[in-house]
Amino acid sequence: MVFTLCLLAGTAAAAGPYDGIYRPDYPGAESWDCRTVGMDGGALAVRDGRLVGVESNCALTNPISIRGMAATLYDAECSGEGETYSRRMMLMTTQDGIAIIEDGFTDMLVRCP
Repeated sequence: MVFTLCLLAGTAAAAGPYDGIYRPDYPGAESWDCRTVGMDGGALAVRDGRLVGVESNCALTNPISIRGMAATLYDAECSGEGETYSRRMMLMTTQDGIAIIEDGFTDMLVRCP
């Protein structure tokens, strides 16, 4: 799945342990630019309660810690490519970065150096 992200007004939750710059973790993604956020071939970022992706942005609100896991469930209010939408999104720390889990999809991201 091409990583599609989500921007809308809302009370943003501090992303805290997920803050950072990331690139996808799949063969061929090593060429993604970890210095440029939000552009084609650029990195993805979690910062200030937002998930910023390629031409898209999500406000992460209403955090719920998942008991027994290093994971948080959010309401994501998103915009990108001329559309706005809402979804539930879970962020979870992994050995090398984070996993973003949405209904039926998991995106594995590695932390940029």
